[in-house]
Amino acid sequence: MAAVLLIVGAILAGDEAALREAFAREIQAEAAAERARAVKKLSGASQEKTILLIAASLRDKELEVRKAAAEALEASTDGAGVAIPPLGEILVDKKEDLGLRLACAKALVKSRYKSEVFPYILKTISSIDSEERQFHKFGYEVTSLLDAYAGKSYGADKLTCERWEEWWTDNQSALKKDDAKAHERWKTEGK
Repeated sequence: MAAVLLIVGAILAGDEAALREAFAREIQAEAAAERARAVKKLSGASQEKTILLIAASLRDKELEVRKAAAEALEASTDGAGVAIPPLGEILVDKKEDLGLRLACAKALVKSRYKSEVFPYILKTISSIDSEERQFHKFGYEVTSLLDAYAGKSYGADKLTCERWEEWWTDNQSALKKDDAKAHERWKTEGK
């Protein structure tokens, strides 16, 4: 009961440090459902320490916990971009569950750092062969997320990846400069 009151109080007060403290205990639970609940309580986080804890849960042995982590990251503000690499690694891994991969894509397109996110998305859609029918719907969904993220669409046909590669070549330098400025703003505005 005391732990529940601590968590409720932390949520109401917006106290991420208290949430991290409760999380440290709850993530040790045997049951995957309890660990997933612990991760979900961190949704909406904005502090780098909290984002790192959520991102670490992407390595949990249970799919339920990993999906909860991706969803929590989607609902959070990762000002430092520290969750981009672990989310991206899952997104491009064809051995991972498609639902988890899609949840990672949704979290990635919430990032302000487009030059860091784009290569993962491009690699994901580019790696789907025409014979891999099990990935076609997933590829379409990720492409739709990319269209909205970039504010541009190249459709969903056999030339889509080639067009996105050309777009990346044309825009990569400007995006990297924008991302560097965004990182600096994040550092100077008190994180």
